[in-house]
Amino acid sequence: MKDSRPSDLRFGASLDAPATGRNAARTGGWMRPPGAFAGCAALSFLLGLSYYFPAQASLGITADPSLSALAWPAPAMGVALLWRRRVREWPLYLLLAAGALALQGMRAPSAWSAVDVMLAVLTLLQVVLGAWLGRRWIARDGRLDSSRRLLLFALLLPVGLSMLHSTLAGAVLWWGSAADWLAPWRGVFVAAAVAMLTLVPALLAWGTPAVSAVLRERSNWSPIAVTFACLALVLIPGIHDEVVRTALTLPLCWAAVRGGIALVAPLNAAIAIGMVCLTLAGFGPYVEYGYGLWTLQVDLIGIAVLSLLLAVSIGERQRMAARLDQARRFESLGFLAGGVAHDFNNVLGTIRACAEIAGERIPPDGPGQAELAQLARATDRGIDMTQQILLAARQGDPTRECVDLGALIDEAIEMARPLCPSHIRIARAPTPGHGATEPSPLVLAHRGQLLRAVQNLLRNAVQAARQQVTLTVGAHSNAARREDRFDIVLGDPWAHEAGAHGWVEVLDDGHGIAAVHWPHLFDPFYSTRQAQGGSGLGLAIVAGVASGHGGFVGMATAPGRGSLFRLEVPLFDTAVSVPPLERRSA
Repeated sequence: MKDSRPSDLRFGASLDAPATGRNAARTGGWMRPPGAFAGCAALSFLLGLSYYFPAQASLGITADPSLSALAWPAPAMGVALLWRRRVREWPLYLLLAAGALALQGMRAPSAWSAVDVMLAVLTLLQVVLGAWLGRRWIARDGRLDSSRRLLLFALLLPVGLSMLHSTLAGAVLWWGSAADWLAPWRGVFVAAAVAMLTLVPALLAWGTPAVSAVLRERSNWSPIAVTFACLALVLIPGIHDEVVRTALTLPLCWAAVRGGIALVAPLNAAIAIGMVCLTLAGFGPYVEYGYGLWTLQVDLIGIAVLSLLLAVSIGERQRMAARLDQARRFESLGFLAGGVAHDFNNVLGTIRACAEIAGERIPPDGPGQAELAQLARATDRGIDMTQQILLAARQGDPTRECVDLGALIDEAIEMARPLCPSHIRIARAPTPGHGATEPSPLVLAHRGQLLRAVQNLLRNAVQAARQQVTLTVGAHSNAARREDRFDIVLGDPWAHEAGAHGWVEVLDDGHGIAAVHWPHLFDPFYSTRQAQGGSGLGLAIVAGVASGHGGFVGMATAPGRGSLFRLEVPLFDTAVSVPPLERRSA
């Protein structure tokens, strides 16, 4: 059975399809969709309306079982809304939510009490704290694509944040109405936990390229149809809750195998919403046998945890298999390239030596000198091609030196401008957060290889651009958190976070890269421009340079909005002594 997900080293999925820019994790950037602000404003207003219901103490939290059903979506919606928004945008969305809440409060039949206000403020604080925890400790991009991220998400939001909120809410209700503290704590905690566990992953994943790719695959609609068919089993009188749980779990496992978390997360949310609504309407075993809404929510938590863990585990296993397959291909190519390049260099050396001897025996102005000079240039190109093949196959351990990354970028730009079409503008953008007088970062690299990699990125960007190509350099310390999110990554950006790194970003305003090319983007001899003479070695050389220097290369793209490539290598350690000759050559 063919999996619908691309078998790549590492793929990303962004909410804003994808929202990438100079800093690829920032959702408010050059790839932001036009309707993002209007959509967030509308969602904030709906969020404020939903706050009205749990803020009403007159509903009676111990007597009215519908309170948890009315309250549980609100904080989860707010957390998902703010998670990938820039922090400076949060006050606007919270203000819209608070305004909608106040508007509903003014229309309420009774005046707001201190308990109402405290519950409303407590819920807003829960949203802010949940979004901050997600950005700070889990993932700024909102991708729950690893066991580590999923575990942190489960411990911080469904368990920790829900427990804190329910404890404080129970204390407020106990203080304001002398109600039993344990009953509201129990109900609010489970309702908030199931909301965080089902709605937040679904809202973070919805609208991303990964979900779109999964839904475009026709075979993935089978587990979706089976899931909704199993959800309809609740309408059958006399059916047991064990049968319903099993029937809902099996298609979720199927979806985890087929589409991963991009398919499982929305299905979990649909099951949670459907089961709660059907139970409130009086259908299903949880009403017929008197189990109640609380038991249903506990069962939904178990189903969600199982399906999410399965989806993430399968995704990690597939990415590991893709890395191993990629490593085997490069290893095989390396053995082949090493042997062929050695023999081919010997042949080229013989040809060049014979051409030089012949040139010495012929007078400088004699016939044949032009042909011999052309022969020498051809052998030089052949030798250079063998070096490129070895570099793409990641052969050898080059000598590294201190390299000024800014000076290297300027040199690459100057070399590319004469060959650049007149309608394409190449520019270097200032480093984010740095002044113009601050020195460029120094990296520990082989200057020739790094220059070649940057030239290849620049050449590809010029060929893809419509009007503009922008280069940016920068550095981050070992304490800085990586904010970047890419659609494909070769190498692990987190594997070398113990040391500081310098980076180069090349951004074009072209048409983007289709997802069908992502799995083979860095493969040697794979080119989408073969008709234009593309060799397929450009990005393979970039990947080889990144791998050989202990760095990584990432790509982010969006249809019609261009592509961004980032090459990252370790910074030069000033504590290491470098000979003056190497410093001057840098």
